[in-house]
Amino acid sequence: MKHIKNHSLLYIIIFLIFAFESVLRITTVSPFISIGLLTVSGFSIFAGSVIYMLSLAFGKKGGKAFAIIATLISAVLSGAQIVYNEIFHTYYTVYSMTHGAQVAQFWKDILIGMGNQALPLITIVTVEILGIFLIVKSGKEADASYSKKVYLKSGCIAMAIAILFVSGSIAGGGKGVNSPFGAIFKVNSIDSSIKHLGFTAAAFLDAERLIFGFQPLMDGGLEFGDEIELTPEYGFNEMDIDFAALAETETDQTLKQMNLYFDSVTPSKQNEKTGIFAGKNLVMIVAESFCSYAVNETYTPTLYKMQTEGYTFTNFYNPIWGVSTSDGEYVATTGLLPKPGVWSMRESSTNSLPFTMGNQFRKLGIETRAYHNHYAEYYDRTESHPNLGYLYKGLGTGLNVKEQWPESDHEMLVLSTPEYLTPYEFTVTNDDGTTSTTSAIAPFHVYYMTVSGHLNYNFMGQAMCVRHKDKVMDLDMSEACQAYIASQIELDLAMEHLLTELEKAGQLENTVIVISGDHYPYGLTSEQISEFLGHPVDEKYEIYKSSLIIYNPGMEPETIDKYCSSLDIIPTVSNLFGLEFDSRLLMGRDIFSDTDPLVIFKDRSWISDKGKYDAQTGVFTPFETVTEVDDSITSEGAVSDVSEDYINGIISRVDNRFNYSRLILERDYYRYLGL
Repeated sequence: MKHIKNHSLLYIIIFLIFAFESVLRITTVSPFISIGLLTVSGFSIFAGSVIYMLSLAFGKKGGKAFAIIATLISAVLSGAQIVYNEIFHTYYTVYSMTHGAQVAQFWKDILIGMGNQALPLITIVTVEILGIFLIVKSGKEADASYSKKVYLKSGCIAMAIAILFVSGSIAGGGKGVNSPFGAIFKVNSIDSSIKHLGFTAAAFLDAERLIFGFQPLMDGGLEFGDEIELTPEYGFNEMDIDFAALAETETDQTLKQMNLYFDSVTPSKQNEKTGIFAGKNLVMIVAESFCSYAVNETYTPTLYKMQTEGYTFTNFYNPIWGVSTSDGEYVATTGLLPKPGVWSMRESSTNSLPFTMGNQFRKLGIETRAYHNHYAEYYDRTESHPNLGYLYKGLGTGLNVKEQWPESDHEMLVLSTPEYLTPYEFTVTNDDGTTSTTSAIAPFHVYYMTVSGHLNYNFMGQAMCVRHKDKVMDLDMSEACQAYIASQIELDLAMEHLLTELEKAGQLENTVIVISGDHYPYGLTSEQISEFLGHPVDEKYEIYKSSLIIYNPGMEPETIDKYCSSLDIIPTVSNLFGLEFDSRLLMGRDIFSDTDPLVIFKDRSWISDKGKYDAQTGVFTPFETVTEVDDSITSEGAVSDVSEDYINGIISRVDNRFNYSRLILERDYYRYLGL
């Protein structure tokens, strides 16, 4: 008892740190009890010990004040993570904190998020108030004979205990990516760090990696696929790059390894779809929170028309990444996986990005424009989007949409279409030597990032939901579901206007429209998403199932059942337009090629044509085989020929794609290749 009284401040600080960690873990991590809880306990003891030992330098009163400030910071940060996770379904990083002013624009969403998580936030506040009271009262009955050296010794003992906790969890948790070991040595993911290490350790680890970089411990380095057919019916989507020769002369070991890796990647084959849209215009749209249940014959008839009269992808997935909209844009426009912990789109703004649609069309001498109907500089798009190959306009930089929340997609299209659908006049020389003036519309590629479908889905603060409220009140669904459809009606009106203006300009049949979402509508709860589906949604995979529209009037509608994702958009569209690109240098693959499908998720789970792998549990679930018997489909049971080698091979392939996508960004690899 005497010892406890003398060292009460140490115990109080450790208790507070662990309490805040526990509230965050209970609220955002599942399951709460796992090997990661042991690591969190260890790091809580360690952090508490460090705070305690630092407090000794300030004397009795100053030390208590220091302890109060330190624990208050911990309380605020844990509460902020809970609210951020409630809104964006991920955690904020140190990098995001340095750009916090932009996130503050969503103050209404933040208030709603705080309301939704009132209980854990109240718990944190209550615990901190109790902690302050205990800190102030601590040490009053302490033995005056105790020296500072004794207190330091106690702090060191606590730190040693913490190290034992952490070491035990690392040793006992295995060496996979879904483990404390993996979070420290293999994966740069704030989600993984918080799950396995706690937010205190995650914050310091994230800061260290931001400053010094991160080189993951890789199990393998090269990617071996099927043998290349030497005389295929079609060619390959590859460029004349001799990676082996580059590797042989390269002295930088990272670049050497990158050259060897890309030399080992099998390029995708060209196919009967190669170049079928060559010479046409392209309108590419990344639509805010767009997904399959936004497509409805009654409420969004234009989207429905485009979906059903174009390519229908029945197994298209749109995974969420670390920076929601910005990372969703990055994947859809570059064909690369985002680097965890940073805003990859912003970080790429000084890199060479030869395979974006903007840069590929600009290389052909075609006019390229991009528009966004919210603040132009948000996510630093004024830096990134010109580098994607576009003349970029947003709210505040030439796109004069009405400022509201959110802004109107329809108004954006009304204001922007004249900029590329207005004929220009030019002089031609006739056969008889005379000249005459004529006009034509220049070939174009336009990119839109919409905003009308943004959360929150209600009829109070979401202007587009309010605008179209009367159109959805007959829907027998919850208010949030009604409001979501209302927000997508604005996108539908924008597409209706686009088709109308293209037809007026005589460019409708000469234009291809590609629409995908930036992420699933995480402003809806799982229960609300289940209303659309008619059954409880599978939160591991199905929640990310979405819609990809590739539409050209007059095309033959086609259903594609192959598994694919937003990562495959750039190589697929590049192939459809017959553009020159190197499929080995992209992380996605052309959907129409014979390359085996692979859908990759943020936590390194994946779906192939043989089954689904959950990286969190390490469990592979094979698909059932089906066969056609007398015009009927008959199940034959689970796939039996999926070997451990196959599963481990795909795991390695996924790890490689995360790693080398990161290195492409960090090392400006395309520029190194002269692209």
